[in-house]
Amino acid sequence: MRGFIGIDPGLSGGLALIDEDGTLIQAIPMPRIQGSSGPLDMYAIKDWFAWTKRNHSISAAIERVSVRPKEGIRSALTTGTNWGFIKGMLIAISARHEEPTPQQWKKELGLPKRPGSERKLAKQDAVVLANRLFPGIDLTPGRKRVPHDGMADAVLIAEYARRKLS
Repeated sequence: MRGFIGIDPGLSGGLALIDEDGTLIQAIPMPRIQGSSGPLDMYAIKDWFAWTKRNHSISAAIERVSVRPKEGIRSALTTGTNWGFIKGMLIAISARHEEPTPQQWKKELGLPKRPGSERKLAKQDAVVLANRLFPGIDLTPGRKRVPHDGMADAVLIAEYARRKLS
């Protein structure tokens, strides 16, 4: 079975897998050590990639990261390290993949272009679209009350991969 992975590689990002028909198989928040306050759980991420590879022929899209204005050095280094690890996982499982910018995958899916000052609205747009395209999706895992926008982004990036890499 063919599967498409979408990855929002940030600390509050997510991982998602959909099949070739556009059915959501799984969406999870980016695994972190010590819950939401710790660094990425690289072993949990490795296990997730191994599971997807055992059950699917994989293509993927990982959101390209960049340094934002006024971002600290430590934050930029952490982001780059995490992105490189996850990209290495894609290479390790021989997944054909693309690295779209946020602007590219959002444009492909018809999300409105928003300035940085409307970041909250952009996150809400992604949650609304993920719910519309994948009606059964649970974006409030565990005890969360607010939808997890990193999971919404990951699901939409997986849909981008399905459209571009089919």
